[in-house]
Order: sequence, then C-alpha cells, then structure tokens
Amino acid sequence: MPHARFPMPKNSIPLWVEFYMLYFQEPGKAEAELEADVRKSLRMMLYSAAGDPPPEERWRFLFDKSEKFLNTLTEPEQLPSWLSEQDLDFFTQEFERTGFRGGLARYRNLDRDWELTRFLSGAKLQQPALFVGGEFDAVVTRNQELINNLEKTVPNLRKKVLLPNAGHWIQQERPAQINRLLIEFLMNAA
Repeated sequence: MPHARFPMPKNSIPLWVEFYMLYFQEPGKAEAELEADVRKSLRMMLYSAAGDPPPEERWRFLFDKSEKFLNTLTEPEQLPSWLSEQDLDFFTQEFERTGFRGGLARYRNLDRDWELTRFLSGAKLQQPALFVGGEFDAVVTRNQELINNLEKTVPNLRKKVLLPNAGHWIQQERPAQINRLLIEFLMNAA
C-alpha cells in the first residue's frame, strides 16, 4: 500500500454498499465463509486479485450488502501460470491448520492502529524507497491519487513502477521483474 495514514472508511462508503475491510470486522463471519472450503477460497482469492483475469472476473472490493465476500471473486477454470497445484496444496494445508483469523485480525485492528499512530500524521518517509505495484491491483487502482503523489510523502522515492498486467500478488506474478528491481534499487540505494 502506498505510504499514507488514513482512517477506516466507515463514513465514506454509501450505506447500501459493503467494503471488504468493513465486511471483515465481525469476528467469525468471514472465517466461516472462507474456511468452508479453504482450497476454493484461496484459489478464488489468488486468481481474482491477480492481473490475469479479464476485468469482469477481477475482485470487487466494493459490493452489495446482500453479497458475501466470495461473491466478489471468480472461480478460475485453471490456475494462473505463476500458481502451481503444489503451491495451492501448501497454502491450503497451512490455512486449514491455522484458519483465516490471524490475517483477518489485521483488518480488525485498523481503528486501533489509527489511534496509536496519531503522531505520524503528516510524517514523511525519509528512507530511500522503491514502490512497485501491479497495474491491476485493486489497492493500486483504489489509491491512484496517493500513488500519483507519492513523491510528496516519500521524498527519497528512487523509483515508482507499475508492472503491466500484474495484480496484487506481484512477487508471485512477476518474480524475475521484482528481483531485478530490488537488486537495482539496493545497488543504488547507498
């Protein structure tokens, strides 16, 4: 996510629309939905948030209040080239072991994070930085203005890259490009 401090969007979303971060707030609700079929949930999340699907099959982070989270995702006919059945087996086994509660708890802590980081309001990230995002990442498209103005909040931003046709899982979707960009950044960061 681009460098910025902003509150939970509770008051900025129309009442008839659901926002995934808000949907995740009620303990047990999303867990029950996702854990009913862990493999299917993961397959749908990994595919739909990636750069591979056509626009109509991509994840929708805003959705009707009558829908569930999985309704915002698409069941792929086949896995994307960057995701193997073995990878999916491993992820499934781990989430069947641990559940989704840990990851969802991150969203449930956003208000507390906001309160605890008041001192960072207006702060700029001074360290040398590299920003890499996927062109079709919903976080990128939703926060385009922040990304366009990143140099204002990250004055030592060395490079800003949007990888074409990539989505939310850029390190899996484009590993060679990510490694090249990281090595180039580290070689020139000193």
